[in-house]
Amino acid sequence: MRFIKNILILVVLISSGAALALDYKDYEPLDKIIAIVEKDVITEKELEEALLRINESLQGINAPNQRNKAEIRKTVLDQLIEKKIIGQYAEQSQIIIDSEQVDNALKNIAANNNITLTQLKESAQNKGSLDDLYEEVRFQLTLRTIKERAIYSQINISDYEIKKFIEQERLLHPDQYSISHILIKKNNTNEEEINQRLEKVLVELQSKSFPDVAKQFSDGPFAEKSGFMGWFELNSLPTIFIDHVKGMKGGGMSVPFMSDNGYHIIFLNEIKNTSVKEKIFSTQFNINQILLKKNQVTAESDLVSKLKIIKNQIVDGLPFGDAAAQYSEDVSSAKESGALGWVDRNNLLPEFQVELDNASNNTIVGPFKTSAGWHLIELIGKRDKDITEESQSLTARLQLLNYKAEIRYKDWFHDLKQQSNIEILTDN
Repeated sequence: MRFIKNILILVVLISSGAALALDYKDYEPLDKIIAIVEKDVITEKELEEALLRINESLQGINAPNQRNKAEIRKTVLDQLIEKKIIGQYAEQSQIIIDSEQVDNALKNIAANNNITLTQLKESAQNKGSLDDLYEEVRFQLTLRTIKERAIYSQINISDYEIKKFIEQERLLHPDQYSISHILIKKNNTNEEEINQRLEKVLVELQSKSFPDVAKQFSDGPFAEKSGFMGWFELNSLPTIFIDHVKGMKGGGMSVPFMSDNGYHIIFLNEIKNTSVKEKIFSTQFNINQILLKKNQVTAESDLVSKLKIIKNQIVDGLPFGDAAAQYSEDVSSAKESGALGWVDRNNLLPEFQVELDNASNNTIVGPFKTSAGWHLIELIGKRDKDITEESQSLTARLQLLNYKAEIRYKDWFHDLKQQSNIEILTDN
């Protein structure tokens, strides 16, 4: 490695000597190597370009002082080193992200931002960062593949952890209750009269809306507002109300209950979960799959040709399930005649999302490529499902998974970095 470093420095010195022969007006500062990472190098130009991108993202924020500038420079250099190490690990592990995968990921990014792929590229091009966008997407896809193989597969999330996470979120973001109220006061009237008034209110509620009855009959302070008290967290309600409200659903009405003031009737207009901003709908696909995995023996063109032949056989009448059972290399789904069932769009690889978004029901999609191999998909149906409640569990699982994965990734990368030969050639 010392020999390689000396050769690299010698090349720079020779280039510097040649530059001295140029007229001063033709002189441009030469790039220099500031770090060696195994068989790769990081140049001053790479670092300056990365710092420029950081500075552009910090526009509008107070300018960093000299100490912060040094810290930012060190952080950015560490990030460049990380990318070099990850790139070399991917190469050694034969993890290859091709242009088609990058394009599919870009299509997905554009779709999630409600713009076209052309608009996304034009926006990046106008900022002079189209190449940077491609490079970053390729790196993130590489990193995701590495994490899937080395990190995520080693992590388990229990139902107990999910339950505790959701409970903690509810403590941080308690539900809000919209409450309306009718009060029949005791005053100085006898008990029989109070009961008669209560009975009349209950009869009226059978044919009239709660707000109308509250406005006409309630003795409470909110009668003029048709009984509407407002929005409350459960623990901020009067104690006597809590036991009645917490077992109710939106649109429900309590039975009359007594306090020192008289009889109360509560109507729960709505419950708002502040941790869920709005109802969540997700597109789901009912799909069957045939997968041919990439390998070192079979050329990818042969895999594609084989899938095209299988597709033609299906079109000619071979049931997809029979073809999947015979040809698919995804063992788990092949046992089920290729059936993957209803799959949430967000749980699919970007390549699947792009292909299935544009496909019609009861069609054969593919062949197309992902990091797993080459796929042929039978799209049976699509639906938009309300997954508001399920999304809480899914969100909890993903956040726990990402939290654990980030910790494990830091340890994993620290070990990988320790095994790598890294030399910093300048004081950064």
